[in-house]
Amino acid sequence: MKNYMFLAILISISAAIFFGAFFPKEMITISWIGQLFINLLKMIVLPLIFSALVSAITSLGGAKKISSIGIYTFGYVMLSVSLAVIIGLILLNVFKPGIGIPPSLIMANAKPAEVTPMLFSSYMLSLFPPNIVAAAARYEIMPIVFFSIVFALACLSVGKSANPLIDFFVGLRDTLIKMITWLMYLTPIGLFSLLGTAVAQAAVEHLLLKSLGSMLLFIAIFLCGLLLQILWQLILIAWLVKLSPMEFIKTTGNAMLTAFATSSSMATLPVTLLVAKKQNVNDEIARFVLPLATTINLAGTAMYEAVSALFFCQVLGFDLSIPAQIGVFITAILAGMGATGIPEGGLVTMVMVLRSVNVPASAIGLLLPFDRILDRFRTMTNVFGDLCCAVTVNHLQKKKR
Repeated sequence: MKNYMFLAILISISAAIFFGAFFPKEMITISWIGQLFINLLKMIVLPLIFSALVSAITSLGGAKKISSIGIYTFGYVMLSVSLAVIIGLILLNVFKPGIGIPPSLIMANAKPAEVTPMLFSSYMLSLFPPNIVAAAARYEIMPIVFFSIVFALACLSVGKSANPLIDFFVGLRDTLIKMITWLMYLTPIGLFSLLGTAVAQAAVEHLLLKSLGSMLLFIAIFLCGLLLQILWQLILIAWLVKLSPMEFIKTTGNAMLTAFATSSSMATLPVTLLVAKKQNVNDEIARFVLPLATTINLAGTAMYEAVSALFFCQVLGFDLSIPAQIGVFITAILAGMGATGIPEGGLVTMVMVLRSVNVPASAIGLLLPFDRILDRFRTMTNVFGDLCCAVTVNHLQKKKR
């Protein structure tokens, strides 16, 4: 089925480019189909973020397990995801690939009123609304994220009586993952409309080739960012754990190939556990660290969401201040941690990052044609980071003993 889907996406991309270039007016009239696809994605975001974060945090199983292993794991995850986002933001600020792309490529699927710069002070106040239900009704995602973190910690502190509630959110997360899997079957249709509309608008304004060049520059910059993310972790393993970089890469090969093939960190987890065993990681540590890291250590995804938000802001002419970019930094970390390690999970949670800078969700259509292949590289980076995390935590735990 995956082969058929990949073929369908290729056909959809080809058809969208053809019809957008040669029948632009007709393509613009069906832009609502792409907006419908975006709306379906947005519909799942709030419950997915809440259930994913609650289930991830409560998976620790209680205060006793938040020991040195848990601290080391969370410390590594925060370092990894933070550095990934910083690398991405630096590259985007240096090369500025979004400058020169016509804003109409984004605005083709959105009302102009949707996109206005948000003051950093207003953004910070929006994180703590007086009514969490009203915030959810207004589709303000970040307050939901903060609430879910506090809620999960409260569940842990309550103890056994909260177990049915925790199980409910685990089941809710799994159900939403299944819904997203179903939704992905509509990707060729949504892609045809979103990409076709963008191409049509560019064709009308005679800016198609210029836009394509800028998009390829953005993709090249992002892939360089992923490479840098892998390199610093490889250097850390060689320096701290004293492992041969080439030997480590060779051992992790199976997990990396599986990650590329499945586009899913969770689907790769059984292979990742086997690779950790080959790296002589203690079984108890591997069983604790890897499932947790697979859920929240999505550095490649976090980088993608941060650079995409900044890229869209450059396209729209937004001059984001340093405080505003810090807001993107924080939001991308939390969104990446909520992407749940599933195929195209970053596509869903990217809505949260775009929301933080008031970029319309329809902007995703600009990257959608490339997202399938980029998702595979993001997943490889995520899985590599999970293994580095397990090996590092195992080494630190041994030293402690």
